[in-house]
Amino acid sequence: MTGFVHAAIGAAIGRFVKNPALAFVIGVGSHVAGDVIPHHDMDIGETPLVFGTLFHIGRVHGFKSSQFWGALGAVCPDFEHIPYELKKDPRRYAPMKEKFIPTHNGKFPHNKWPFEEKWGVWFNFTVFILGLAIAGTLAVNKQKASE
Repeated sequence: MTGFVHAAIGAAIGRFVKNPALAFVIGVGSHVAGDVIPHHDMDIGETPLVFGTLFHIGRVHGFKSSQFWGALGAVCPDFEHIPYELKKDPRRYAPMKEKFIPTHNGKFPHNKWPFEEKWGVWFNFTVFILGLAIAGTLAVNKQKASE
């Protein structure tokens, strides 16, 4: 999954977990599950969307909310890509034994989208919107968003 989709899934988890620390831990675990599902990945260019999504979740639910901490936990595993992106390591898009997360080091499959790229983009945005909706982030009424 792309980072912004991981964030939306983590926020949805946080809505039900209610404990920010536990939401963070489960969010980290959800990252691996999200990577195993076939998906279309984006590159470093999605970074503003990831941080914009995290900020929006924090703004709507509060930066101490379980939604925010679930989202942050779901995104954090991708931070291990940053040093390799900065160095433009040619292996950065392949499994690397130096990485910790099982879907990043090849211990678990990091499934690629098998269909046309446009359908992968649609899939990402569909899961993104569903995750935010489940989290209550898209609710018009702020009280409804905190439920």
